[in-house]
Amino acid sequence: MAEWLAAFPAVSIAQARFAGEMQQTEDVVEYLSRRYHDLVVRKRRDSAGGSGSLLYLDTMVADDLVPFLDPPAFAAGALTLKTAESWADILTAILHGQVAWCPEDHGPGLLVDISHPPHRAIDRPETEQAIRGPQEAFTELAYLQVAQVRNRLPSPDLVVERHQMGRRAPTTVHLLFLEDLARPDLVDRVREEVTTLTLDALTNATRLGSALTASVWSIFPTVRYSERVDFVTLELEQGKVALMVAGDPFVITLPATLMDFYRTSGDYTTPWYDASFLRMVRLAAWAFGIYLPAVYIALTEVNPDLISPKLFDLVAGSHTGLPFTPLVEVVVMILVIEILREAAVRLPKVVASTIGTVGAIVVGTAVVKAGFVSPQIIVVMTFTALSLFSAPTYELMATWRLVSWLMLMAGFLFGIYGLVLATLWISGELVTLTSFGVPYLTPWAPWRPKDLVNSLWRVPWAFLTRRSTGSRAAELRWGQPPHD
Repeated sequence: MAEWLAAFPAVSIAQARFAGEMQQTEDVVEYLSRRYHDLVVRKRRDSAGGSGSLLYLDTMVADDLVPFLDPPAFAAGALTLKTAESWADILTAILHGQVAWCPEDHGPGLLVDISHPPHRAIDRPETEQAIRGPQEAFTELAYLQVAQVRNRLPSPDLVVERHQMGRRAPTTVHLLFLEDLARPDLVDRVREEVTTLTLDALTNATRLGSALTASVWSIFPTVRYSERVDFVTLELEQGKVALMVAGDPFVITLPATLMDFYRTSGDYTTPWYDASFLRMVRLAAWAFGIYLPAVYIALTEVNPDLISPKLFDLVAGSHTGLPFTPLVEVVVMILVIEILREAAVRLPKVVASTIGTVGAIVVGTAVVKAGFVSPQIIVVMTFTALSLFSAPTYELMATWRLVSWLMLMAGFLFGIYGLVLATLWISGELVTLTSFGVPYLTPWAPWRPKDLVNSLWRVPWAFLTRRSTGSRAAELRWGQPPHD
């Protein structure tokens, strides 16, 4: 902020302490009035008979409270105030929606927070929908985010720390954890990362999350984002740490293992057998999405001797007379699916649903009738796209889409042998990853059988009495087992 203030003319205001001098205040007000059309300056008198100015941005404060801001109330301590020792403090507070009282009798500047920035109402989650359970998503306002968590988790052990990040545009970041559950070394490490990270501006939570990632070039996410209040509170109860960035409704929770990205809030609001079945479905969808096109190419182009003669004749016959090889057909269909997906994201919601459904049917039928793609490729790629889109989190879905390209190229170049090599390479990469000291493949590597009760399946609540070791909670016991 100091470098930006250095652009001011007149007596190097950036370096000046607020001294309550009339001429200095008039210089700053005159300069700011030319820059900010929404700056309001109100001359007032305090209880001692001295004069001063109220400075605020009318687009950032609650207008109905401004008439009640009386300088005598400032002096009497009737309002919660902060003192401002420099013009940098005053200007930063004004830009965040606070009101500054600048006396002209050499007294300190005072700040009162009646900010009311524009925001949307609390709504239902859009990216993490659930059939049952709470339907509350975070908003962009920092104080509302904290209030939403406190409302759902009214625990005296909930600690909320406030930090400022961004040199030019300070942004509020809240660090949340349960003091009796979160390990002190984990909290200290996250706090150190947040306080030592130097940025010009923190525009969203993704930028902070990418800075906290264990490996910058890794395509596998090691921090979890969620817009659901109930899911974040559940993660806090597991002993994890949450980071809230003002202006972004997605909250970061960490540490995050690979299995954490396949857990949803719906897993804990449905019966255990349904949640376990859905988790197995997600695992099957992952396998189909990653390997189905690659296996198809490997068996048709490199290792046709590994399939039965009848199946080979069926596949070979479907490609008779087509101008492209199966690999080209798969690549074309992947590009078509990605274009349709991107178009559905950019278009209005009503139009996007129509484009997504009609576009897939029309394009699929047209390319088959035109003789560019075989019917088998349409079936394979449709099933692959649905499988990849079944990933619970967006960042993991993007990762597996890239991995599917790697598998496709490995299958085309080396057949089944190439798929084995690519799988081993990806497994080695996953084994070496950690998220704030937690192995990424927990509970599979290292092997922790006690964590299996809440991994690929979920046991009934009565037997879910232990927190996962991947959460690094100080207390692993969650509840008491049922009595016979």
